[in-house]
Amino acid sequence: MTHLEKSNSAILAKAATLKGVLFDFEGTLVDFQWQLEPAVEETLEALSKAGFKRQWYGEKPGYAHIYNHTLDLAEQGKGEKSSNSARDLMDRIYDRYDAEALTRWNRYPDTLEMLEELRDQGFKMGLVSNVGEASLQEAMEKLGLSGLLQVVVSRDDVSRLKPHPEGLLTALKALDLAPGETLLIGDSRNDVGAARRVGMLAGYLRGGEDSPEAMALFPADLELDALHQLPPILARSPVNPSIYLA
Repeated sequence: MTHLEKSNSAILAKAATLKGVLFDFEGTLVDFQWQLEPAVEETLEALSKAGFKRQWYGEKPGYAHIYNHTLDLAEQGKGEKSSNSARDLMDRIYDRYDAEALTRWNRYPDTLEMLEELRDQGFKMGLVSNVGEASLQEAMEKLGLSGLLQVVVSRDDVSRLKPHPEGLLTALKALDLAPGETLLIGDSRNDVGAARRVGMLAGYLRGGEDSPEAMALFPADLELDALHQLPPILARSPVNPSIYLA
């Protein structure tokens, strides 16, 4: 029995109670193209000029932590900008990196087939992404994803980014799903962390933002090497359960 089979056996046992699947976007339905290091450096530099001291963010902060923590600091009266102005500053930078990534995003080869199979199995599906609305909507139209997802939550729809749970809670409400009957598939610690805060099952797709080594302290309930592995695992009546259960 392989490592993936062991991790996925717990999901198989709960498959009959699952009614919905939420997905991250970049690194999950499409390849990961966001330029993380330059985006983080540019944002920290801009925030420093606005009175948000670099030491407030700790060592090697991620883009989501920078975004959320800046808003928290601004609401506490720190820095030289209001929370709305600080958000505008960061959104301008992040929107530019979104647009740049948009020029290179490609669907994974099995994305459409996977979504169609889950739709045919009767699952409700939604998207919760830290990408801004403009680039996200354009990418979904360009890549043929729009008609397969019933709700889309972007950075512009929430006050905080994943791992904050707000985006997942927004999607769950729109789909009329409970956390316990929903699975999140993502490619990062931010995704797993958000799912844990909501009480959802968390799935991790290898090859995106965070490496398996980086995920060691954030173990998911489900690990995938490719999206086409998901529908058989979630099928109400698996053709060959022995594939997943020893």
